[in-house]
Amino acid sequence: MPFNPGLPNYSGGTKLSSFDAVTQVTTTGTNFSIFNIGGYKEVWSLNDLIYTIPSGTEGAVRYSGNTIPIEFYTGQTTPFVIPDSIAIESDYISSGRRRLGMLVYVHETNQTYQYRISDYENYFNEASGSTTINDTNGIITISSNTQGGRDFIDLWLDSSIEGISGVTKENARWVIFHDTDTFVTGGTVNYNNTGNLTLTNNDGDDVTISGLTTITGGTYLSGSSTLRLVNNLGDNIDITGIAADTNTFVTGGTYSSGTTTLTLTRNDGYDVVVTGFSASGLVSVSANTGLGIENDVLYTTYNTLLDPTISMAETIGGLDAGTTVADLSGDTFVSLFNDLLFPTVQPTYTIPTISIGGVSNSTVEVGSTLNLSITASATKNTAGDFTQLRILRNGSAILTDTTLTESTASNLPDQYGYSDPNNPNSGFTISPTPYSETYTIPEPTGGNTSTSTYYRVDGNYDAGLPKKDNKGNNDTRTPAVRSTNAPQAASNNFQSVQRTYTGIYPFFWGISETEPTLSSVISAITGGTEGTDYNKELVSASGTISVDYNIPSDEEYFLWVAHFGGYTSKTQWYVAADNKGELSNSGPLDSAVEGTIDSPDSYWNGVTFDIYLGNYATQVETMQFGNNLF
Repeated sequence: MPFNPGLPNYSGGTKLSSFDAVTQVTTTGTNFSIFNIGGYKEVWSLNDLIYTIPSGTEGAVRYSGNTIPIEFYTGQTTPFVIPDSIAIESDYISSGRRRLGMLVYVHETNQTYQYRISDYENYFNEASGSTTINDTNGIITISSNTQGGRDFIDLWLDSSIEGISGVTKENARWVIFHDTDTFVTGGTVNYNNTGNLTLTNNDGDDVTISGLTTITGGTYLSGSSTLRLVNNLGDNIDITGIAADTNTFVTGGTYSSGTTTLTLTRNDGYDVVVTGFSASGLVSVSANTGLGIENDVLYTTYNTLLDPTISMAETIGGLDAGTTVADLSGDTFVSLFNDLLFPTVQPTYTIPTISIGGVSNSTVEVGSTLNLSITASATKNTAGDFTQLRILRNGSAILTDTTLTESTASNLPDQYGYSDPNNPNSGFTISPTPYSETYTIPEPTGGNTSTSTYYRVDGNYDAGLPKKDNKGNNDTRTPAVRSTNAPQAASNNFQSVQRTYTGIYPFFWGISETEPTLSSVISAITGGTEGTDYNKELVSASGTISVDYNIPSDEEYFLWVAHFGGYTSKTQWYVAADNKGELSNSGPLDSAVEGTIDSPDSYWNGVTFDIYLGNYATQVETMQFGNNLF
C-alpha cells in the first residue's frame, strides 16, 4: 500500500467526549509527557533515546528499559516461522510512543533532539509488498519478508544520535534541534557595485564588510598626458607626467611586480617607463579588515584581533565546538566558508551479516535425539569476501568449510553520488547445504537439573575498501571491525546468534479410581500408555507445577504427580484461596516419596523421581504444587 498522508491523524484508541482535567487547586497533572505519542518530552540521559531489544526476545518487545519505545515484534522460529514486524499507527508516522518530528529535551547534554527519518515516504512505499492494515483500528503492519520491509524496519530500529560515536546530522535519527542559535548561512561579494562582502545568518540579518576594490578599466588622456585607471567604486586613479606628442600615443602597457615598474608602449616603438611604485603595493591594509596583500596580490583573510585562545561554544556548520581563534586565523574567506557551509561528511558502511538456520531455541527431553538440517550463510556488504564458515555445537566446530558457494546479493547504494567500491555484493553459504546433524540430548550431571546444547555459526572475511566522502576523497579513517563509521577491517570468528536446546526431564501425573501406590505409579509410567495410564508434561518442575486434572464435577478420583528428584520437593497444594493446604497424609496428596523410573520412550533409565500419592478421592480441575504458595 502506498504512503497516504491524507488519512486522519489517528483512527484508533478510546474516543473521549470531553477533556480530561483536574481541579484548579489540584497540584498533580493528567499525565507525564514521556508517555505521550510523539510531541515534546523530557528525559534524563542520551540512553533514554536508544531503543533496545533484549537478548533472546521473541515476539512483542516489552522492555521497561525503553523510555520511548516502538511497537516492534521480533521474529520467531517455533512453533512456526514468523518474520520481524513493526506496527505503524493510522497517522502513518508513529509507532509506540515515537513519532516523526517529536522533540525530546535531554538533561544530560542540556540539548533538545528531534526524531526524523529522511525520505520516509519513499521508504514506506518501497515496503508496500510487506504491508497489511487492520480495518478496525487502521494499524499498519510492515514485515521483514521483503527487502523493502527490512529497510523500513531498520530505519525505526536505528537510534543513532547526532554527535555521538561519529554520527553526523545527515545520517542520525536524533538530530540536535536548533531554535535560537545563530550561524552564517551564506554570503555575497559585490565588487562591481559596492565593494562590499555581505554575510547572511540564519536569522535573515546581514553583516557587511566594505572597502574591497579592484581595477575595472583605464584610459590614456593624451591632452593632459595622464593615464586614468578606474576601480570598481567608480574612483579615478590618475598617473601623470607622460609627455604629450601629437603624433604618438600609447598602444599598450605592462606592469612588472618584480621591478615595481609600469612600462607603456607607444605607436612609434618607444617605451615610456614609469617607476617609483611601492614594493609593498599601492594599497596598505590595516589589521582586522579581512584583507591581506602578498606580492601585490590582494586576498581575503580571517585576521581577527580576538584572543587566540577563545573557542567556539557550539558546532556551526563544519566547524566543531571547541575550535579556537588560533585554529582559524590566517584562513582565507573561501576556505572558511567551504568549512562552514560544506563540511566534510564521512561515508557510512554496511557491516557484514551472518546467520544460522534449521535450529531454534527449544525445550527438549533428556535422551531424545535431534535430527537437524542446519544452514550457514553470510553477506559481505562493505567488507571483503568470506573465506570460511563453521557450524559450532557447544563451542566446537562440527563443520568447517573453506570452499564456500558464492551468490549474488543486493548491491550497496551510491553515497554522495559515488558508487560503493565494494560492489558487486555477494552472499556465501556452506557447500553442500544443509548440513545434517544427529545428536542425542545428554543427561544432567552433578546437582544440575537440565542441560544446554547450543548451536551457532561463525565466519572469517577479508577487509573491505574505503568509500569516498561527500567531497570525493577516499576515507582515511583507520579500518575497524564491524563499525558503520570506518572502512571494514578483516575479521575471524564473526559469530551468528546462538540457538539453544534445553534438555530436561518431564514431569508425570495421573488419576485413578483406587488409591495409588508407589509401585502402581512407577508401573503406570514405565509400562503404561500415555493419556490413559499417565500424562507427560515437558515443562521444568523447578518452581510451581500446575496440573490440569479436569475431573468432571460429578466424579471423584485419586490424584498423583511425579517430578525429577533433582528439583526441590514440593510442600504445598493450591486450588483456590479457600481450598489449599500442606502436602500430608491428611490432605488430598501425601508428601513426596522417592522412586526410580525408566523413560516410557526409552530416553533414560533409573532416574530418581519425587512421587506424590493421593490419600482420598476428590474432584478438581486444576491444582498447583509448590512452595510458598500462600
